[in-house]
Amino acid sequence: MTRRNGPYNENDYMRDEMPVEKDLPPVLLSFLPIVVPLLLITIKSMAELLDKSGEGVISRIFYFPGEPVIALFIGVLLSLLLLKKKSIGEMNSLFTEAILKAGPILIITAAGGMFGMVIKSTGIGEIIGKSLAGTSIGLLVPFLIAIVMKTAQGSSTVAIITTASFVAPMLAMLGLDTEWGRLLTMLAMGSGSMIASHANDSYFWVVTNFSGIKVNESLKVFTTSTIVMGITVFACVWVVSLFVL
Repeated sequence: MTRRNGPYNENDYMRDEMPVEKDLPPVLLSFLPIVVPLLLITIKSMAELLDKSGEGVISRIFYFPGEPVIALFIGVLLSLLLLKKKSIGEMNSLFTEAILKAGPILIITAAGGMFGMVIKSTGIGEIIGKSLAGTSIGLLVPFLIAIVMKTAQGSSTVAIITTASFVAPMLAMLGLDTEWGRLLTMLAMGSGSMIASHANDSYFWVVTNFSGIKVNESLKVFTTSTIVMGITVFACVWVVSLFVL
């Protein structure tokens, strides 16, 4: 393939593939769907800390829009401004793709909540808690469950939420039903949700594709690094628990 001024090279191809700047949305408009919900939630949280009675002007103004669900819904509405073609067909296509991506996460999250209620109702949590009471492995339970969930289905968010539904009924029996205990349990779940990022994790493919490295090399380097990170974080959490629990 040739051009008017000479042979067609790779740089020309890259320039042709890059989006034209005039086709991109304004920077301010692009950040609005992210910044506005965060500001609404933050302002409401700060108002609640400073105004315990909730009778202040700021507390009243941001009481409704500062609710996480409402704030995120406002972010969704603002994101629609980024659409070039604001037609019904374009929006239907966008919402369909969003449901396909978010649906499985919502189903797994709901299933995790259901499993948590089953554990609480059957008393299995108390039985496991009693067997582990008095031992120093209480934090290992949320850590190991989070590892299993993360490695099996790939999403760190789903792993943490599902693990929380399992662990919540047995916190008292594990000796973690205190402010410090709940905080360290959350950190233990977070460290377990790092292990291990591999082919079923969307972020694994983000790192692999944008880094331009091969899959087998990414498994060796990136996946291994997530294992090391998770174990290191849990070790730090464990050390802290020896002094505060």
